[in-house]
Amino acid sequence: MILLAVEEAVVNVIEHAFEPAEKASFQIIIEPSTTGLKIIVKDKGLPYAPSLVPTYAVDSDLEKMESSGLGSYLMRKSMDEVTFHNLGKEGKELHLVRRLPFRNISDYHAPEETDQHLAQIPQPGALQYDAPLEIRLTRLSETVEVSRLFYRSYGYSYVHDSIYYPDRFAQLIEEGEIISAVAVTGEDQIIGHGGLAMEEGHRRVAEAGMAATKPLMRGIGGMTKIVQFLIEYAKNQGMEGLFARAVADHPFSQKTGFKCGFRDCGILLGIGLPDTDYKNIVGLVTQRVSLVCSFLPLVEVGRCILYPPEHHRSIVEDIYDNLGIDATFVASEMNDLRKTEERTLLKSRVIPSDSRAEIVLTGYGKDTAAELAHVLKDLLHRKVEEISLYLDLQDPMTASLCREFEALGFFFSGVMPFLHFDHTLILQYLNNITLDYAQLKVASDFGHRLLNYVRERDPNQ
Repeated sequence: MILLAVEEAVVNVIEHAFEPAEKASFQIIIEPSTTGLKIIVKDKGLPYAPSLVPTYAVDSDLEKMESSGLGSYLMRKSMDEVTFHNLGKEGKELHLVRRLPFRNISDYHAPEETDQHLAQIPQPGALQYDAPLEIRLTRLSETVEVSRLFYRSYGYSYVHDSIYYPDRFAQLIEEGEIISAVAVTGEDQIIGHGGLAMEEGHRRVAEAGMAATKPLMRGIGGMTKIVQFLIEYAKNQGMEGLFARAVADHPFSQKTGFKCGFRDCGILLGIGLPDTDYKNIVGLVTQRVSLVCSFLPLVEVGRCILYPPEHHRSIVEDIYDNLGIDATFVASEMNDLRKTEERTLLKSRVIPSDSRAEIVLTGYGKDTAAELAHVLKDLLHRKVEEISLYLDLQDPMTASLCREFEALGFFFSGVMPFLHFDHTLILQYLNNITLDYAQLKVASDFGHRLLNYVRERDPNQ
């Protein structure tokens, strides 16, 4: 299957990336890891937009089936992840990712064993536990128990599915992609877990999350101690900041972050699939999962110059004030994109398991709005339900073009330092998704204000 995907990618480059008589070369880069394989097909040929490739429709009548779009269809079916990256003057890349098969946590025990355990769980906080907890890094031999902890807390609904594959999770820890910490009793029982997910491409910032507490032991402060342990670990590693995306279906993880210094800066709506089960907390949530974004600087962030869209300037200023980051806000004067001959640079990826996508706009050109519209059209045609757009707040073009992006259906979602850019503006698009905002639980006063601001701008409302 991998060879089939690579063959389709190579044939596509040979047949379409260059002029018929042109002599050229391209690269096939193989990046193996302990969790799988990434194959990068890179060329500096003709500009290309994946949105222009028609979606392949499977027909039961083989004689009526069209061949257009078949190559892309075969690649998506053969690989776990297929992403396109427009590099501008450096050409373009197609990334093909295939992950190794791992045993799911259900393979380690009989289902009735865990189901019986769930039936016997008392109300959270019913147990009085005054003995000290040991907070330490997770041992590789403990990943099975950590996986069971997540199953007992969320069933199979937790957003990071690697947590349910103990071998894969152990390898991510071993490679340094995840910093995993546990709370352990004197009897060496794991009762809580938290982690840092390292951002791809750099080590200056990580996402704090992967939080789960044994239902019996909720309310004894174990999670706060884990987060404090991870903050100190990150500082010792020289990281500049941590961000968190806590679920908005209950306030408990938000409150833990607030106690540890995280401050709200955005609301990501409908980021995860519905039917998430928060066992013994709020139960089953039937609408798409939303997140409250927060940030904790670990070093003093130097004064920065930002170009927020003028109609969002007030809320952006308030967010930075809430974060305690010193910034100068400047109005953009770059309104005529015809002055630039640069091409649009963007990276897009689809996360099929959550029916969502991310677009990172790394460079502006005179065709930016049209290029984004093409990518959006393709994602909507593929029935992607949520799309996050990340923009550079230190680029004046962000302020100039924001209204054009909003005219496509995107709307303000918040900001996040160090995520993709030093200072990032986040817009979202919900594909015919109407959320019940009354179900969202936001713990902080500023978070409530931010949620109201986002709701007023959500076109689906």
